[in-house]
Amino acid sequence: MEISVFAPAKINLFLEVTGKRENGYHDLATLFAKLAIGDDIKISAQRAQETKIELKIKGPFGAGLKADKSNLAYKAAKAFFEHFEIKADCNIRLEKNMPLGSGLGAGSSDAAAVLTGLCSMFNIELNSKRMKELVNIAAKLGADVPVFLYPETFFKAEGIGEILTPVKSKISSPWVIIAYPGEGSDTTEAYKRLTLNPQEKILTHISNLNKLIYSIESGSPLHDYANLIYNKLEDSVLPYKGSVAQLKSELLSLGAHYALMSGSGACVFALVQDEQKAKGIVKNMSKENRTLFLTHFWRT
Repeated sequence: MEISVFAPAKINLFLEVTGKRENGYHDLATLFAKLAIGDDIKISAQRAQETKIELKIKGPFGAGLKADKSNLAYKAAKAFFEHFEIKADCNIRLEKNMPLGSGLGAGSSDAAAVLTGLCSMFNIELNSKRMKELVNIAAKLGADVPVFLYPETFFKAEGIGEILTPVKSKISSPWVIIAYPGEGSDTTEAYKRLTLNPQEKILTHISNLNKLIYSIESGSPLHDYANLIYNKLEDSVLPYKGSVAQLKSELLSLGAHYALMSGSGACVFALVQDEQKAKGIVKNMSKENRTLFLTHFWRT
């Protein structure tokens, strides 16, 4: 048997860090938006006496990724077979289209795609009980993995990212420009440099997040909601990562309505209503070592 699975990338339309736990993890209030770009995965598997997992990686960004037990796609397959007590000979071919260290959640999406793909292959019905089991498996792989198990495009996430609330959308997607500077950004370093906002400011930002969600649910036009987008982690990345700051500056100077770093970087996204304008920005942004994508929100 063989199955093809698409692993959509994401951006954070909003990200506020609301606190830090004793174990070092940070509490977040964020809004995920999945994109119509991502990695492509093919899985073939058949039952066997012992489990064997083989991972092969190709694609424009495949060279920078290890095809071993440290890879999230491999870990996801291993966790699936162990949890459901299935022994199989499994081959995973990952087409790595998304850059590494980009803030697009591609590794997490790959893991979720492997989990859902294997469920389909081995006829595991994803009823509410099974879905809870799958979410628990996903959460152990990484905080961003569970959101990619679900079909919805927009999700509000709280806690360390594990408390998920789907956001129904009536908006028509603007054009989304994704710009990658050619080098990744370190999430651990971003959080190390982070200074939390005062509580009053955090509450104001949470109010803006709720307004942003309402705008998406009610189908508001871009200019009504894009000024509400926000990413606290810009404070601890842009001053230290000139290539990322430069991307944001260029996107705005070339006429993007709004631009924001996604997650902990290094990608910056811009929202543009007009297609020709968006294409013009991409053309003018193109430089050696940079990667640019022109896309839209997934399933909108």
